[in-house]
Amino acid sequence: MFTLTKDILIKEVEIYTLKIPLNKPIKMAGIVVDSAENLFVKIISQNDTYGWGEASSAPTMTGEFSHGMFSAALFLKNFLINKNLTSLNDLDILKKSPLYENKGTKSAFEIALLDLIAKENNIPLFQLFASQSKRHSIPIIKMVAGKTISEELDDFKKALDEGFTKFKIKVGSNDAKTDLNRCASISKIGHDKCFFSADANEGFSHEDAAEFAKNAKDVGISFFEQPIKASEKNKITEITAFSSVPTCSDEGVHSINDVIEIGDKSITSGLSLKTIKLGGAYEAYKCGEKANELGLNINLSGKVAETSIASFAISHVAQAITQANWDLSITNQYLVEDPVTKNLKISNGQINFENTVGLGTELDISKASKFIQQSS
Repeated sequence: MFTLTKDILIKEVEIYTLKIPLNKPIKMAGIVVDSAENLFVKIISQNDTYGWGEASSAPTMTGEFSHGMFSAALFLKNFLINKNLTSLNDLDILKKSPLYENKGTKSAFEIALLDLIAKENNIPLFQLFASQSKRHSIPIIKMVAGKTISEELDDFKKALDEGFTKFKIKVGSNDAKTDLNRCASISKIGHDKCFFSADANEGFSHEDAAEFAKNAKDVGISFFEQPIKASEKNKITEITAFSSVPTCSDEGVHSINDVIEIGDKSITSGLSLKTIKLGGAYEAYKCGEKANELGLNINLSGKVAETSIASFAISHVAQAITQANWDLSITNQYLVEDPVTKNLKISNGQINFENTVGLGTELDISKASKFIQQSS
């Protein structure tokens, strides 16, 4: 574990919620998302060094709305001021706070604390987890989730021209047959150079999930994510056993204990790690290392949609983690504007990691002002 060179006293905390429109609505099982409502936290030390963190509101995944996250953040703000950090173990202060759950909110604070610690020690954030970067670049996943198949095909072809080769097709809003036909229409265009996954976000019935799983390989899908409700573990295990492709847990991964259970019981073949579900970037890293030990495939992912603050955070996890063979989903690409001082850039379908001090970016208040809903 990284050793802090000096103690860090927390002097002040600033809190913002922003609502940022998406470039175009994204259709997922049961919902259509047209904007991102996210929490931003700035934690300032006694030396006037500061760190930034972000978490998206995701009521169907963490149970948190942005207004509730703001109230929870006010509670954590008062709890953290004048606290002293002496090691990474002190990040457990968030877990030990009287605030129950609220992992998205805690994630924003955890990332801000990591950014602050890394800046105080003049190192990139990933070096708090690993001494060296495990990779120089990583492919980025592009979502396929339009209102019509015609729109999806147009978006897919454009993404191909931009160099993307990894795609996640959102399924579960239709019956299995319709979604299988959608996947076949999309995958046949880039079958020789692309990797496709399908994500149901718990949207399928048992019958449709079973039908999709049995036929997924034939329509070009390489793994099938969260086919039914995460609570129905026995049914998911059954689907995994006969699925034509590996299966993936997403909504079912909220702690390292979930990772262990998924691996030990072979509930799915892999999992998707998000900072908002796990309580932060360090927690995502630790869950990823445990998943790797258990032989599980790993997808790292941002929630639709996050700015470059949360995107940089998950990219630091991607640098430190041993294995991420199901690639990385970066979601700042779906925002109409990314109001930060430095955007995390995707080039030719991947991100190339750069040397940073701390996270690598911060919220630009002048750009963000038109999107601010609440502040403190």
